[in-house]
Amino acid sequence: MLETDKAWFAGIIDGEGCISIFKRGPDFTPSVKIANTNELLINKCKQVLEEAEIGYYIRYSDRGERSNSKPAWELIMESRPRVIATLNLILPYLVSKREQAKLVLDWCSQDKRKKDDTLENFIPNIRLLNQRGRVR
Repeated sequence: MLETDKAWFAGIIDGEGCISIFKRGPDFTPSVKIANTNELLINKCKQVLEEAEIGYYIRYSDRGERSNSKPAWELIMESRPRVIATLNLILPYLVSKREQAKLVLDWCSQDKRKKDDTLENFIPNIRLLNQRGRVR
């Protein structure tokens, strides 16, 4: 795979993506997501992931209930192996989401992730890094 493709993909995740850990039932799941209304961009992201042999799935929303909305695609990598592979692929090129990537990789690298440790140390930190709005 070309280094320029890896760097491009990292830039897309920096600008259009989300790197996080979320609670699903009693467990926690790491994820990397990209959302966009440009199908060409989503297809290029799929091409990069397929070349890197990283699994993903697509969620499509036609958003037809709003007259001024375009269809949207969400490219999703969930599960520890997929997230680790994705983040290792792009980490050298990430800028704005580098800290989220490091935090999620650290969480993924722990053999036994205790629920209390995740709730006390990882979830608040990832929420703070992903928080919208003005920086105070």
